[in-house]
Amino acid sequence: MRARPVLPALTLALALLASAPRTATAQRTDGGSLETYLEELRRKREAELERLRPAVEATTKRLGTARSQAELKKLQQELEALGPETALLLLPALDPGAQGGAPEEQAAGEITLYLERTRAAGLVDELVRLARTASPKGRANALRVLGTVPESERACAGLRALYGELAGPLRGACVRALARQAPLDPLLVGALADAHAAVLAAALDALREEPRRAPRAEVLALLADAGRAPDVLIELMRYLTQPGQTLDEDSAERLLAFAARSDLPVEARLAVLDGFPRLGVTMGAPLRRAFEPAVGSPDSAVKDAALIALTLLKDSKARRDLMKFYDEQVKDNPNWALAFQKRGKVLLRIREHGPAAKDFARALELQEDSARLPANRELWVDLARAYVLDDKLQKAAEVLEDFGLTSDLRRELRADPDFRALAEHPRHGKVLE
Repeated sequence: MRARPVLPALTLALALLASAPRTATAQRTDGGSLETYLEELRRKREAELERLRPAVEATTKRLGTARSQAELKKLQQELEALGPETALLLLPALDPGAQGGAPEEQAAGEITLYLERTRAAGLVDELVRLARTASPKGRANALRVLGTVPESERACAGLRALYGELAGPLRGACVRALARQAPLDPLLVGALADAHAAVLAAALDALREEPRRAPRAEVLALLADAGRAPDVLIELMRYLTQPGQTLDEDSAERLLAFAARSDLPVEARLAVLDGFPRLGVTMGAPLRRAFEPAVGSPDSAVKDAALIALTLLKDSKARRDLMKFYDEQVKDNPNWALAFQKRGKVLLRIREHGPAAKDFARALELQEDSARLPANRELWVDLARAYVLDDKLQKAAEVLEDFGLTSDLRRELRADPDFRALAEHPRHGKVLE
């Protein structure tokens, strides 16, 4: 049987010593001094660490060369079986080094995940040191773990100090770690004044779920900043589309102006247009005019997203303009599965779930013998998605059973919000178990 861990006892003893008067030697009830007791514990700790070191180092090395999730999971279980003492020995491997290769980086990533999950105590000081002195990847890993250690007050103090010393992506990682420890820390709001996109993104994500009836003034000031806002449009939309708040018309127009800018990344422009119907704004003539540049975009994805947004905002003309191309494509190619699949996807996006399901089902019929090939997985999933969103859970379950689900796909669909109603159903949800 393995010896009882000494590190938890050492942590408690150190805490007692810290609270004892500094002018006298603390005494134990058995007559010995607390300092002597701590020294004894330190010796035991060091002996235990030396005993575990070879096994920890060997497992760490294997983490860097593992080639499957099953192998990685087994190695993590081996570390856990060694006991909480291993955490101190693992800390150096959080840093793959400036010249570290793929094995070192993989091992560092796996150890970061392990320490986040196990939340070992007694690591704060060393993690703060690594966050200051390690390679950039090592510093980021140390910050992530600081966001999960159980000594929240000490971790927050360290993170606040680090915030002033770091910049750019590392400061962003510091903000994310602090948000995990203290979601209401005032520093998170202060970070919205930063100039770097990584810090702004971290702050917006940290503040996203705080209760509110309107966006923070600091967020609206960021949105009005033409120099900083374009770099965090995706994060801004995640923040602004949280339920329970409304956006003023001027801010909504600023967002549409960003969506019309061809110099910005397409994914950022699409994020604005996809999220716009959830902003709670009232559509009037000024906002309809603000949509026109995006509607006239030469980029078909941007144009479709703009028309879809307007359709969801009850603009019947936009729906006609949107569906004209897809209806004609189906009419001209009645035996082309992809035409039905493309139209089905658009119908799904404008929440016409019944017609979308019909198009997906027709696309599968046209595939004939090749319908069940792995390449058609997305089509089967979209058909099931349309049925779930149309509240036809039995049909959705039958579609998924007909196609056949791997464990990975089951896990993916259980995490998909569109499939929540199916996953939670006591009978039909068994298909995702």
